[in-house]
Amino acid sequence: MESHLENADTASCPLCGEVNEKGIQFCVHCGNPLSRRKETRFKNRYILFGIISLILVGTIAFLGMGGLDSKLVGRVNGESITRKEFLKRVDHAKKFYENRYGEGLFEDQTGKENLNRIKTEILDEMVVEKILLQEAKNAGYTSVPEEEIEKQVETIKKKYGLSDASLREMVGGGIENLKGELQKEWIISQFVQNAVLKGNLRNPDQIFGQWLAQAKAKAKIETYEKLEPVTTAKASCCKSGCGGGRNRPLDPKIESNAKTKGLEYYENKTQKKGANARVTDFGCHIQVDIIEDGKVVVSLTYRDGEVQEI
Repeated sequence: MESHLENADTASCPLCGEVNEKGIQFCVHCGNPLSRRKETRFKNRYILFGIISLILVGTIAFLGMGGLDSKLVGRVNGESITRKEFLKRVDHAKKFYENRYGEGLFEDQTGKENLNRIKTEILDEMVVEKILLQEAKNAGYTSVPEEEIEKQVETIKKKYGLSDASLREMVGGGIENLKGELQKEWIISQFVQNAVLKGNLRNPDQIFGQWLAQAKAKAKIETYEKLEPVTTAKASCCKSGCGGGRNRPLDPKIESNAKTKGLEYYENKTQKKGANARVTDFGCHIQVDIIEDGKVVVSLTYRDGEVQEI
């Protein structure tokens, strides 16, 4: 059999092996298509590029969704809680405590725990606020008399002796933002008084606590912020006020009232009975720890006959 050598201007037929000039579509010896293999290779390459493009589009879309979620800390019934507003409230809370108890309050391990507690409380407050505003809107509480907000702004200015300029400085230049917050507070206040309490002021905390527990149970609440579980039972004032460990003798009457108020709060909130309460005077605050099965399940501060969760 003859040997056919290829050069730069020739190509062998893959079927018969005969040499043909490059560029022709069919073998002159057997008629076999010569460009099919090349076309198939190009087609496969285009298909591969198409698949890669689809993968890239899907990846970009996925990352885009992740970027969107990173801007949120949660949703309540589909309504977003933005990270920007969450961090703004956390920053305001930090500044408040630092102004009151000193700089560096959140630097050591105890400070990190306190900051984590603040973040947890603020996120819960924002969830509750969303629920209240949604329920208020459903009940028809959507508008606020403009003169009512102006009156509240004037009250704030008189209470703290502020001019328009100093008020703008205090709220970061956004008086309209302040008015927006006052509008939300007014709507919530009117809704709670008229639709939740319905004028019943004999036991408002219990009525509201029961209503809120039911509203939370039926709401779709999603939170994305990764917060460590709050395991310590210290108020944010403990670092400079009492060190979180020293306690002082307590008036038996105050202790008894604090226990009663603490247990009432817990029972109204959880509908559970049988818990115990431990009261400690840390100096900067009186603390009521609610205990179940030997574990502290919630800590409260007691002041002027009222309790509030730490």
